[in-house]
Amino acid sequence: MDTIKQPEPFDANWHRYCPQKPFPPYRHIPGVTPHPIRDPRGHSYGLEEEHDADPLPPELWRENEDYLYGIDLYNFAYWWEAHEAWEGLWHQAEDTYRLFLQGLIQVSASLIKYHMRMLRPLRTLSTAGRDKLRQVVVECDDAFGNYMGLDLPAFLEIADAFFAPFFADNVTETTYLQNSVKPLILLTG
Repeated sequence: MDTIKQPEPFDANWHRYCPQKPFPPYRHIPGVTPHPIRDPRGHSYGLEEEHDADPLPPELWRENEDYLYGIDLYNFAYWWEAHEAWEGLWHQAEDTYRLFLQGLIQVSASLIKYHMRMLRPLRTLSTAGRDKLRQVVVECDDAFGNYMGLDLPAFLEIADAFFAPFFADNVTETTYLQNSVKPLILLTG
């Protein structure tokens, strides 16, 4: 595991949604880098988590810094950190909103496993996360499947194409190096 390098963003020039919040100094890789919260050397050690007493409803997503920062973290390959940003919201969320955040968290966690070349958890987490996001498409009020600024059908099509090669019988290092499809989150609206 010591040879695992920091993940690289799929597109380092991607648009940021919460540019006022700086990125952490490193991308956490479990078992490789200092745990951000528990290790005194961690990039978020000793920082208090701030969560609104009354979380913003999903329709106010444009004002939800934690959500938007999580999107930025995800898009720039801070997958563990994105999962943490969304987890705080997830604990406060209910119903479809909660399902949506859990889906994003699981897809983000699957990308950590992708980076670490851990095939079985990559498959499990990517499937669980995408299944939850598909359920959000069914449950959400938008006829086109848009939820919190994310065109879920379009994102799922890209995510499905990205993860499909990892479900083949013969997954090799070449499979991991493919990058013709990039599962980035594009918010609209």
